[in-house]
Amino acid sequence: MTFFGKLITFFPVLVITLIVATVIGFILDPSLFMGLCIVFAIYGFPLVCFHIHQYFCPLKEGTHDITKGYCPWYGTYMIQNIYITFPSFERLLRLIPGAFSAWLRLWGSNVGNNVYWTSQLEVFDRSLVEIGENCVFGFDVMMSSHMVRPSSKYGMVVYVKRITLGKNVFIGAATRMTPGVTIEEGSMVPPRSDLYPNTKITKKARVSNVTQSEAEKVEAV
Repeated sequence: MTFFGKLITFFPVLVITLIVATVIGFILDPSLFMGLCIVFAIYGFPLVCFHIHQYFCPLKEGTHDITKGYCPWYGTYMIQNIYITFPSFERLLRLIPGAFSAWLRLWGSNVGNNVYWTSQLEVFDRSLVEIGENCVFGFDVMMSSHMVRPSSKYGMVVYVKRITLGKNVFIGAATRMTPGVTIEEGSMVPPRSDLYPNTKITKKARVSNVTQSEAEKVEAV
């Protein structure tokens, strides 16, 4: 791992330190300004850093080596890690109608109107999801647009691909979605479904794997 890769590993600690500092500041000076500083530390600072990172090290779909050189996916993951470690930050947003969809759009997602999010939900790669209008997510759904795998050639690689949902899609509780999953408009995914990389769900809920998918190619790397 490069020096910058090791450095960005400490980004979650930096965010926590900033949050603690602003909370202490608010206790000492309970003003509107310090209250806004807390909000910025939790939601604004990681978002700004993400866009700066995207400008210099854009995250692209495909297979990337994460052991040699700097891996853009690893950087974006560490920037978003605060919300994975403390999911309550984003659960608060899901209590406000439309707030979580707007939050994902700020990260680069394409999210339609009238999407219903349950409070218990995990999105690991906020910039790599596309969701149509009127979609409904059941309890404890997980969306991960990346998959880390061992490689005989590189040691460890990560496969990254956008997850795409059409309009009027229902995702059953405890469903797991992985890189490259595509769900057709009007489809219903049963609860506790495990959707493997590059799986395509049609309107009749039939699952078909993409032939010679990039996920399969990763195994041979």
